[in-house]
Amino acid sequence: MAVNIRYSRRASSTAAFALLVEGWNELVQEGFTPEGVAMSPVQADDEVLYAISAEGDIVGAMAFQVEEDSVWINLSYVEASSRKRGVYKELFAALLKLARERNVAKITSEVATSNKIMQLVLRRMGRSAVSVTYELTLAA
Repeated sequence: MAVNIRYSRRASSTAAFALLVEGWNELVQEGFTPEGVAMSPVQADDEVLYAISAEGDIVGAMAFQVEEDSVWINLSYVEASSRKRGVYKELFAALLKLARERNVAKITSEVATSNKIMQLVLRRMGRSAVSVTYELTLAA
């Protein structure tokens, strides 16, 4: 699926914010929230990358924070009809590029132990598990 990736310094100032809320709601309903906590990890001032389809629809989003030498992914979500079409890979590639530009050493995200699908996706993308936290250490 061809998508255009866009970036914003503030998630709440984009239409992607609604998709992130939808994604969190789905995770809560499916029982995939980390350790059963239902408070959204996405903050209004998180940075965000989002994917726009050829038709102009926002089909995926990734909210994150940069902390010193680390990027912490707070939530990533691809809407159901766009899954398994490379949207997450495109978002992650854009995040890698941004991390390298900022000289960030690692990318971290937490995944609930019950979310086996996302754990598999992260392993396939070369991320290693640390408990249920996944990291990618970037070469200097």
